[in-house]
Amino acid sequence: MFLIKNLTRISPTTSSIVTRFRSTGSFTLASRFCTASETQIQSPAKFSNDVDRSQYSGLSPTREGEKPRVVVLGSGWAGCRLMKGIDTNIYDVVCVSPRNHMVFTPLLASTCVGTLEFRSVAEPISRIQPAISREPGSYFFLANCSRLDAEAHEVHCETLTDGLNTLKPWKFKIAYDKLVVASGAEASTFGIQGVMENAIFLREVHHAQEIRRKLLLNLMLSDTPGISKEEKKRLLHCVVVGGGPTGVEFSGELSDFIMKDVRQRYSHVKDDIHVTLIEARDILSSFDDRLRRYAIKQLNKSGVRFVRGIVKDVQSQKLILDDGTEVPYGLLVWSTGVGPSSFVRSLGLPKDPTGRIGIDEWMRVPSVQDVFAIGDCSGYLETTGKPTLPALAQVDNFHTFFTSHLFLYLSMSLIN
Repeated sequence: MFLIKNLTRISPTTSSIVTRFRSTGSFTLASRFCTASETQIQSPAKFSNDVDRSQYSGLSPTREGEKPRVVVLGSGWAGCRLMKGIDTNIYDVVCVSPRNHMVFTPLLASTCVGTLEFRSVAEPISRIQPAISREPGSYFFLANCSRLDAEAHEVHCETLTDGLNTLKPWKFKIAYDKLVVASGAEASTFGIQGVMENAIFLREVHHAQEIRRKLLLNLMLSDTPGISKEEKKRLLHCVVVGGGPTGVEFSGELSDFIMKDVRQRYSHVKDDIHVTLIEARDILSSFDDRLRRYAIKQLNKSGVRFVRGIVKDVQSQKLILDDGTEVPYGLLVWSTGVGPSSFVRSLGLPKDPTGRIGIDEWMRVPSVQDVFAIGDCSGYLETTGKPTLPALAQVDNFHTFFTSHLFLYLSMSLIN
């Protein structure tokens, strides 16, 4: 519910927002929005389906006397931390993201089995940075960034659509004074056939909702009269690929759900449901050895079966390992780590050894002016001599330290 409410409050196409802009002193829409053929734009609410909306250009460059504009691409940990700490008395903030909330990912696994509700792990952007919903120069746009024009200081964006029966994507531009790319990373599939079509990732709220729906559906179907024993075992076999923090956490949550809930509420199938964790190497390989041994001990105690192997092919009802072993499944969760997104790969910016946006020690992109990159989409250039930081909680304070340095650098650049 909060998603719809939040979008209503901050959408630039709402008539209440337009009224607020027009009633704020001498501020007018023409000073912020522009079109390709007009100097002043009508209220977007007056657009009909027949209007050529490609003429809508978006946010024009800031003028003398206006606050400089910081555009943030992304609403993940890094982007939200920056927006929360930035001084909106000095800067206008514009956020562009395909979701209007931040997800507390460490607790996402708990929502899959009902330990937590979905709304408990999501926070609207307008609460993280209230200026976005109340300041005339700050906005949130539910859109994807498709291109960066560093020379013109513009980003090209495209709104999201909801299915085939909705309006065509609305393309627009946003001029920036400072740009912070915090678009995150995407799940790695390593080019394995069938992963995108058959597996479920665990990175967004809708992923957790799909896992929960699939899990409960399989529990119901497995108790249907006349179903074969082999099909029942397949439906109740939950496979997790990837022994990192997310895979281990979800396996633990799932086994706990089986021991405490399934055995009480689904007594007819309680002995047939199982969890298998597949990992090519050791689980939690980036953690301390004592913690890794403890995790294995707890998973074994919970009944999680650990299989060492490499997935070669994923089909609709089974996956095949490198040694030819076939593993039937009813629920497949893919958690093998992350890599650079297609957007990051498309940018003509220097990259670090892992393919992420290359930055210096101040999180600047050296080859372009006024562009920064933070979070999982960025990595230190080899010339800095600094290693790429893992996406783990151990370095959270380190990221916070350098985010504060970015605030300082923005303030210094404004003074100079």
